[in-house]
Amino acid sequence: MGLYAGNKFVIKNSDIIVSIASTTGIGTTENKKLTPSDGAASDYFGNSVAVGSGKIVVGSPYDDDNNAFLSGSAYIYDLDGTNEVKITASDAAGSNFFGISVAAGFGKIVVGAYKNAGRGAAYIYDLDGTNEVKITASDGAIDDYFGYSVAVGCGKIVVGAFGDNLSSGSAYIYDLDGTNEVKITASNGSMNDYFGWSVAIGDGRIVVGAYGDDNSNGTDAGSAYIYDLNGNEVGIMTASDGVNVDEFGKAVAVGSGRIVVGATQKQAAYIHDLNGNQVGIISASDSSLNDYFGNSVAVRSSKIVVGAAYADLPGPNNEQGAAYIYDLDGNNEVKITASDGAAGDYFGNSVAVGEGKIVVGAHQDGHGGATLVGSAYIWEIDETLSDYYDDIVDNYRY
Repeated sequence: MGLYAGNKFVIKNSDIIVSIASTTGIGTTENKKLTPSDGAASDYFGNSVAVGSGKIVVGSPYDDDNNAFLSGSAYIYDLDGTNEVKITASDAAGSNFFGISVAAGFGKIVVGAYKNAGRGAAYIYDLDGTNEVKITASDGAIDDYFGYSVAVGCGKIVVGAFGDNLSSGSAYIYDLDGTNEVKITASNGSMNDYFGWSVAIGDGRIVVGAYGDDNSNGTDAGSAYIYDLNGNEVGIMTASDGVNVDEFGKAVAVGSGRIVVGATQKQAAYIHDLNGNQVGIISASDSSLNDYFGNSVAVRSSKIVVGAAYADLPGPNNEQGAAYIYDLDGNNEVKITASDGAAGDYFGNSVAVGEGKIVVGAHQDGHGGATLVGSAYIWEIDETLSDYYDDIVDNYRY
């Protein structure tokens, strides 16, 4: 079942590869900066990031690949940031935005292309970027934006389509081979809820964000919905202190026994148990107006990571960006920024955590003499034996 070699334990079967290396803890300087080997201006590399099954995946949705404007691409790396593999859609076309979303886990990589053929699509790959399977919604329509969000875990793939049905939105569940589609919608959904803007899967739960939902907290206060792996609704989450235009549900994550929901206009992230009971609220200790704290969230390896892509560091109006790391109870904040960060980088636009790594995207970072190329940064964190077993259990028990 597994093999221990030196400081790394690797477990493999036909479904999943988990590789956990020994770690040195959270530092204040990143371990490695990732940039695409063929990066060009306005690629937006780092718009989306994922970590799982021993791989890091970075989306570059504005890449003009295959001589097609905004066709998009994604890049696969080992956990140490080496061995880059670039993937593009076999049917790449202009303005598809392949790489707008990425996910990795359970031995698969999933990439969203939310404007493919005007309806949207998602693509499934093996960990080496081969054996492409394209999935589209069986009832897809123009401007559904299927693929704007994707997630993989627990033997399932989830794809969000926030534009479906006058933007009330929907999400679709598939097996790992892209078959056995199940469509889910909010039990109380209405126009412009944007259900499916964000999706997550883990710990036997599927979570879908609907940041435009009007509820008892107010207009566009936002909600997030919990489902089991068969698509049965388990509960609806709203913020305990919600008000108008909080955008609760703009980002969602699930793992390590917790659900985390970002509320960008509230400058907060909310911690819930797997049944949707709120157990904590996180705000940055140095929060300021319009930081967009909560625009991205991740939870795994007993850590919560929250992005604040518009954070000004150190002066006003520079939007360099930051990310914040917390324990599962929301305590012990550690703030991280890019060592070479500059105004307008939007570090924290995307975040991911797992397998002893934190990955943060800065999709407007300029380098190599070009602007808006984008980058992603890797931090190494301590992952306990318990965290390691949680990774295995999450992949095997469902």
